[in-house]
This record gives sequence, structure tokens and C-alpha cells, in this order.
Amino acid sequence: MVVGSGFLLYQFLTSLQSPKIEITENYISKNRDFINGINIERITVGSIGGNGLPAKYTMNCLTRCTIDHSKGRPPEPPDRIVFHKKGKYWWIEDKADFQYVHISLRRTTVDGKKRLPLSAGLERLRTCPIEFEREQWFFITLGDPQVTGIFFTIDKNGNMNQLMGSGVSPI
Repeated sequence: MVVGSGFLLYQFLTSLQSPKIEITENYISKNRDFINGINIERITVGSIGGNGLPAKYTMNCLTRCTIDHSKGRPPEPPDRIVFHKKGKYWWIEDKADFQYVHISLRRTTVDGKKRLPLSAGLERLRTCPIEFEREQWFFITLGDPQVTGIFFTIDKNGNMNQLMGSGVSPI
């Protein structure tokens, strides 16, 4: 009973921690499953805030990875999404031109209106159509309440930088 209680306490405390996320040019992985898929936004940065993160930027392209929950037995959600290999997920891509201001853990559009690309979901792609170029910024959301979003960029030397991987508590 003591061992079982200790295990439950350990599970509860680890569920409160932010997930461990690794992003490379080839994949994104998480120590928990990707139940809700991911969004990758290619952004053009207008200004950087005092924290070194983009403060004002324009989303140029939205790429969405959706986990394939086909009929029959539900698939095991992946803990790694490989960008250029087929998996148990599919991709959509849409062009966009939405301007955002990012303050702390929140972002809003410059005009205050909620924006969504209009043609999202019209064509399902088996692999990710986005390429991670050097000196290009991306904003990645995971559909996880503990992670508001991650800014990702590869500098001119090929070093990958992943910034702002935290969010709100799930409680």
C-alpha cells in the first residue's frame, strides 16, 4: 500500500511538470504523447522583446499536423512526429498574413480580432511541407495546456534554438 501510494504521488507530481520537448530539423518529440497534434507557424519577426523572444511578428504560413484517429481501434498517439516521413498523422498547410503582438505568455492579433486561415484542411499531406531554413523563425504550438508555445529558429551557424517552452499549470 505504501509503494502504491508513493507511485501515485510520483505520477501526480510529474504530471504537473512541463513536458520535455526536443525540436530538430527532422522531428519534434515529447516525453508525453501528441494527442492533439501540433501547429507550426512560419513567422516574420518585426521586433524582439527584452526577453529575447519575438514581440511583434507576422504569421506567413500555418502548417498543422493532425493525429490520425481513424475508425476501428484507436491508434497509440505518437511521442515523436517526424517531419518528412509518413506516420499516423497527416498535415495541412495554409498561407496567412496575420500580425501578432506577444506579451509574456499571451499573444493577440494587432487588430484584436481572432484569425484563422480560410482554406485549412482542404488538402491532406502525408509529410510536413515546411522546411526549417536558417535564420527563419517559427512558432510551434502543441495543444498542451502546459506549453503555450515555442519559438524555434536555426541560426546562421546551424545551431537550433528553442525558446519559451513553458505555460500554465494543468490545474
